[in-house]
Amino acid sequence: MRNLVVDLLAEQYPAVAKDLLNPLAELMQVARKACGDDADKFLILLVIGVRTAQDQRFSELTNDELENNPVGVLPSLGTNTRSISDSTGIPKETVRRKLTELTQAGWIVREGNDLLLTCKAYQELVTVRDSIRSLAIRNWETVSGLITTREEPPSIPG
Repeated sequence: MRNLVVDLLAEQYPAVAKDLLNPLAELMQVARKACGDDADKFLILLVIGVRTAQDQRFSELTNDELENNPVGVLPSLGTNTRSISDSTGIPKETVRRKLTELTQAGWIVREGNDLLLTCKAYQELVTVRDSIRSLAIRNWETVSGLITTREEPPSIPG
């Protein structure tokens, strides 16, 4: 199935590009605004968020638990300044400066060498999560439409 989707997207990309790119552009606009018009901060949060999402303990939490815990730290596999710099291409000193700002905002904490997201960040980034869900749904609709169209038998004229 994956190969079918890859082939369909490659073949039909010009026809569906707007459907794939619009929700991505909307996500980036919302994320940038949520991060004080700083796209690099969002990229840094995204790297930390990926490490959080990879932790089994995080996947066992409910949205209600996360939204109603004002002082908690999210479970995470953790990451550090150097890894963020290496994976994003953002210079290490810039990452350090932005991490300081994110820490002052209460969105991340440092435990040893690990940088972790807080429940405060989870709560205050609700618009970003909503945009991520919207992107996923709209991309699923686009891909599903391609598959459905491909599976429909051709109509017989006349």
